[in-house]
Amino acid sequence: MLTSLLIAVAPLALPSDPVQLVRAPIAGSLTVSVPDDFKDKMAEAGKDPEKLWALYQWSLEDDERKKYRKRVLKALIKVDPDHEEARLALGHVAYDGKWFETERERDKYAEKVAKERGLVKFKDEWVEPADVPFLSQGFVRNEYGDWVDPIALKRKAEGWKQQDLEWIAPADFDKIEQGLWKCDDTWLPLDRANEWHEDLEAPWKIPTKRAVIWATTTRETAMKAAAQAEQAWFDMQKVFGYGGDVPVPFTVVRDQAQYLRFMDGDEDFDLPQIDPFGVSGHSRAALADLYFDLEEGKYHGMGVTYWDADDSNGDNYGIHDARFAYGLSFVESLDPSFNAAADAIEHAGDKGVDRGRFLEARYQEHRIPRWLRWGAANYASRWFKDQQVKKGGNPRWAIEWSASNLRSQGGLADLDDVFEFDGRLENDQTATLILSAGLLVAYMVDGGNPELSKLLKEFQQQLQKGEDVQNILEQIRKKLADSEEEIRAYAGL
Repeated sequence: MLTSLLIAVAPLALPSDPVQLVRAPIAGSLTVSVPDDFKDKMAEAGKDPEKLWALYQWSLEDDERKKYRKRVLKALIKVDPDHEEARLALGHVAYDGKWFETERERDKYAEKVAKERGLVKFKDEWVEPADVPFLSQGFVRNEYGDWVDPIALKRKAEGWKQQDLEWIAPADFDKIEQGLWKCDDTWLPLDRANEWHEDLEAPWKIPTKRAVIWATTTRETAMKAAAQAEQAWFDMQKVFGYGGDVPVPFTVVRDQAQYLRFMDGDEDFDLPQIDPFGVSGHSRAALADLYFDLEEGKYHGMGVTYWDADDSNGDNYGIHDARFAYGLSFVESLDPSFNAAADAIEHAGDKGVDRGRFLEARYQEHRIPRWLRWGAANYASRWFKDQQVKKGGNPRWAIEWSASNLRSQGGLADLDDVFEFDGRLENDQTATLILSAGLLVAYMVDGGNPELSKLLKEFQQQLQKGEDVQNILEQIRKKLADSEEEIRAYAGL
């Protein structure tokens, strides 16, 4: 006890150099730190960036000097804010000519600036809204600033040709000249190729100027659907003012049974449900919200319909249904959910994607509300003015037919219900909601209401610039609600 007490009260012996770091053992495990020459070195470096950086290098020579490093670096960037090595050593990140202490700060700034510039997020980048359709197809800009398909450029340079979306090597050109179609590794005549493409796993994929038709119908029927998509493009342009620069994919299957099997899923054939709301139970065309190809890591959310060439009225209905499916795909191309889809694919498990998580993220990412998405597509399908009617014909025939359908369903739906748009299998009013939404869009586009025309133009401009469109949509919604009588009169209801 006495020995311990003497040690505790005995004066400590200082080294001859009081600024030299000394760690002397005291009572076996205790240590005492004596200041070293760091303060003198800092004073000597002053505000000279080179000397401060040299002092930082000195601090790296010994782990005992680790505690001085951050202090030196902060002093350095105070006198030289753009000292790259010091910034990187501190873990700072550069963006837009500025330095940020954390990635989170960088991301917040990037989002603020991007939104001010009218950019939208595509995967991990902020891009012009008009660039999204090209980027989603894997296009890149060439030296002239034009969007090009790098694979197509490579194949063309090598002398290949395309048969639909399939690239054909020069050695097989004779097969094309014989009228054969490549089906996997086999070349088949058209009738057998039609049979081969009846499978949902192997549809025709036929590109046109403004669409890519995925079809299990005959090629002849698929081309009829393609012609209607080309016409629907003009009506979708009237609603949104832009878009469709890249061909938009949509699906046409051969009959109603295959359509419902495709949309609802078939456990016996390992086909998952891709229409989570079951709208296909009320509509001849619907959106495949959950259309994923997890093996390829791709999302194929698009409009889907059927065209039954064996039905006596198949062509009559097919005209409208193809337009509807294409319209749904068109809106998806303008306002996609790439980030939600990428997240769903990344976190997919043995049972596929997390449906709830994806759908919630998907609709949070969308800028165009559901009533307008479905309404625009239905306008192009059922409420359009037919500009191809010959002289003396009735360009409003589709409008009059659709109005008669709406009357038979009980008339225009309550507008609040239309705007909420609870379209799903369990809602018996879903078909009426879709047709009513189409009428609202038709009146907004073609009704001649000057206030709505002005609001529509503003909406189109803001949407294309990537600006927030919620306020303008609220104004459109209010004006439509105030114009209910005029809407009914426009349709003759």
